[in-house]
Amino acid sequence: MVSVYVSYAWREEEQNRLVDRLGEACTARGIELVRDTEHIGYGQSIRAFMDKLAQAEHIVLVLSDAYFRSDYCMYELCGIHQDRHFADFRKRVYPIILRGTHLYKPVERIQFVKHWIAEAKQLEQELNGLEDCKHTLELRRSLEDYADFHRLIDKLMNVLADMNSLTEDVHRDTDFAALLDRIKGNAEVDDFRRRIVAEVRVALGRSARLRDALEDRLCASGASRASDTAEALCARTPDKAIADLLFPATLASLTRLDEQRKEFSDAWASAKSVLAWLTLLGVDGESFRFAQRQALAARKLAVDIGVRTTLGVEMVTSHYREVEPRLRLHRSNVVGAGAVQLPQYESGWNATAVLNNLLLETWSCVFPEESRSHLEKEDRDKLKGELAARRELKTFHHYILVPRDQQTLVTQPEFQKEVLDALGNVSVIVFQAEGAAPALLLSDEYYFMGLVRQFLTIPELLAKPR
Repeated sequence: MVSVYVSYAWREEEQNRLVDRLGEACTARGIELVRDTEHIGYGQSIRAFMDKLAQAEHIVLVLSDAYFRSDYCMYELCGIHQDRHFADFRKRVYPIILRGTHLYKPVERIQFVKHWIAEAKQLEQELNGLEDCKHTLELRRSLEDYADFHRLIDKLMNVLADMNSLTEDVHRDTDFAALLDRIKGNAEVDDFRRRIVAEVRVALGRSARLRDALEDRLCASGASRASDTAEALCARTPDKAIADLLFPATLASLTRLDEQRKEFSDAWASAKSVLAWLTLLGVDGESFRFAQRQALAARKLAVDIGVRTTLGVEMVTSHYREVEPRLRLHRSNVVGAGAVQLPQYESGWNATAVLNNLLLETWSCVFPEESRSHLEKEDRDKLKGELAARRELKTFHHYILVPRDQQTLVTQPEFQKEVLDALGNVSVIVFQAEGAAPALLLSDEYYFMGLVRQFLTIPELLAKPR
């Protein structure tokens, strides 16, 4: 069950009624609402609960003027911000802004900045007025908290004001439908990420040498020795994880090994597997949800993600529940090793000619050592049987990538049915059109492409005389 925490000014009766209503809506949707009144037992620590809230994946913020003046609420809000990278803040919070909250105009927000300056100043004056300040550690921690509230409130209020949070009435009238839909959608993405972390963990389990080298790199980067190397690796953006950790760790683990020995091939295979899984963490949540909706509509058990970026990069999960992704280079693209290249054909070709060419391309992908200019019935049966065996044994996943904006026979459902009838076990993946919203969570795709290419040349780098 998905759990969502709620941060609110619990002394305000109106906010309590709203949270009660939210709890009912969550229960109806199979979501657990975690609130202080039900999860802090008599005598238990309030601060421990607030710290746990700050670490949660999903937090509803019920915002009001009282919220921004509350020590408890501001401690939670600043904790949410400081617990993760700031870019993650928007993803994890779900604001509900109550009527009369002075959040949107900059001049209105100044009153809250003044409030925390005044709170800090008053506490500091009282502390300085004590004759003996030796035993005031907790009071000084509160002073540090007030300083954080003053330092961060403008930044956090600006972000919250910029988020489309809908009105309080809309949330009530729709039983919080938009908010809960977003929680459910983000939970699906979180589940996708957890699966990838699990697969990275499995890959590292195949090579103790690579895992140890990664742990050394983590320590060298200033991180404490992690109990879960896979989680620590995946916590970084894919480009940072590859550049700062995986690339140097792979070089270090392979340098002293004989490339003819099994230990070398195991470590290199493990490193490539980790690389492939890391690239999938670069796909944004909406692209994942789009792919998942397609899979559900087609009643498939697995999800494929095809992404077209400004560089023409396609990243595909290769049925992440079945077969681990494997990357290969093709011209300027990085694609999965199971990709069947869409053949070029002239306009006016009939469907039969296009299908025959597509079958030939699939044959060359599956049987590269057996050249054909035409497939006889026996060849087609052999191809279909091989694809069925690879799917059944989960050793390979073959797919055809089709750009959504391309006017081609392969985008037509009737023709796709012919392809699937002829091949049986090939997925047709329609991927994001060029010029659409970015589907990769990367600041510089050219840099990322360079990282992937350089990583895949590590054996050649090691083979050069030194």
